Amino acid sequence: MKKNLNYVFWLILPLLLMFSSCNDQNNDIIVEKNLKITASKLVVEPFDTIVLKLNLSTEDIRSKYDSIFWIGDGQAANPIWNSLDSIVQINNQDFALKKCVTDYRIGKHKVYIKTYKNKIATLSDSIEFTVTNPKGDFLSFKWNLKKDEYLYFADNLTQENKKFGVYLWLIKSFDSNKYPSVRFEFFGWSININSDHSGEDNLEKLYDTREERNTIRQFYHNYITGIYGKSTFLYEDSISQSPLRPEYEKRFKYIIRSEPPFADYPLEIWDTPTAHIALISIGSDDYNSSNWYRVIAEPRKF
Repeated sequence: MKKNLNYVFWLILPLLLMFSSCNDQNNDIIVEKNLKITASKLVVEPFDTIVLKLNLSTEDIRSKYDSIFWIGDGQAANPIWNSLDSIVQINNQDFALKKCVTDYRIGKHKVYIKTYKNKIATLSDSIEFTVTNPKGDFLSFKWNLKKDEYLYFADNLTQENKKFGVYLWLIKSFDSNKYPSVRFEFFGWSININSDHSGEDNLEKLYDTREERNTIRQFYHNYITGIYGKSTFLYEDSISQSPLRPEYEKRFKYIIRSEPPFADYPLEIWDTPTAHIALISIGSDDYNSSNWYRVIAEPRKF
């Protein structure tokens, strides 16, 4: 009998140790097995949209959870003016049953679902997706596709915490002669997304110094150079003295302003096999002037 008890003890000891270890490491968060995310695809080009859906109905979610949040980086739908998400309310909080996500950074990214029940947090499920190098003429855009296109990226899917963010907007359009171009716009953004609706809109405080605005220029330079390589022309001195306007006008049909104090200044130009790309300063940052930045892309041949 004693031998049998010893056998049982040694049999269950590993299970007891495993349970104890898990309990010590997960005092506040447990793993929920029921709620699952499905993704429309798991490999995309920069800014391409992935549609995420949940396997439970609205009624099931409301009955099982007190609150629920998406956690991740990269909202594909415009967060300010419109949304592709299916919104429901759970305990007076908005939640998207369907979420459109993306990322512009090459590599792997994750999106999680976090739920609360009786103040206990649960990481219910996650998906990992991969952003590959773009295969279009400029990023994922193709010049021969005859339609206007709009792509968005806004960081901070997390609804629980107030956070300033980066908001990127790409617009492919055509002039009166049906000649295509893409504008790559950068905005700092901040909207009231706290669970308790607290916080202030501080848009006017974002990028209000020359040093902060220069981080936008550096972002464009690093991102485009990382994909397409070293630029053909790069000017780094006083913006209003940029000598690159003639080089811009040789390549681009998109008209930029030329009369101070509202002039635009080309600062960097890339020539790829399929596109001309230019980094533009909208206005000058000389003296007390305030400028902004934009990227323009057009076909190399069309």
